[in-house]
Amino acid sequence: MNIHLIWAQDKDGGIGMNNDLPWHISEDLKNFKKLTLNTPIIMGRKTWDSLPFKPLPKRRNVVLSSRLVDDVECFSSIKNCIDGLSDETDIFVIGGAQIYKAFYEYAHHLHITIVDEKTDGIDTYFPISLSKIEASFTQENSEQLTDNAQYTYWTKKLLSNKD
Repeated sequence: MNIHLIWAQDKDGGIGMNNDLPWHISEDLKNFKKLTLNTPIIMGRKTWDSLPFKPLPKRRNVVLSSRLVDDVECFSSIKNCIDGLSDETDIFVIGGAQIYKAFYEYAHHLHITIVDEKTDGIDTYFPISLSKIEASFTQENSEQLTDNAQYTYWTKKLLSNKD
């Protein structure tokens, strides 16, 4: 199973504002849809609650929460979630911050859109710094989505067996 984390952030790592996305960049949303279609998507309860339309269509919607959430598949722990999705080839973690932090050590791939601006009112930040990401992952690809939004794709660095 390949675990992917996917998110958009501003220059300071901001990912959320008032339990919503701080911006709505059409090209980024299309890229998100293209990447996540026909795959399981894992999110926390707050992210599930913030979705304007539930479930996200043509995806296996999964919520990781200590509380049972109606009308969606739920798991109460990361281990149970990974075990429950073990037959899947790829899964995408779509937020929020606590869920990203919990899954970061298991991630094989990162899909990051960097929005080249500082956004006022941000109240949620990606929990891992870009410098820490650069230490563990290699940037494989980059694509300019708009004048101020760049999509980057990262893969986990393989550890050497050399002593």
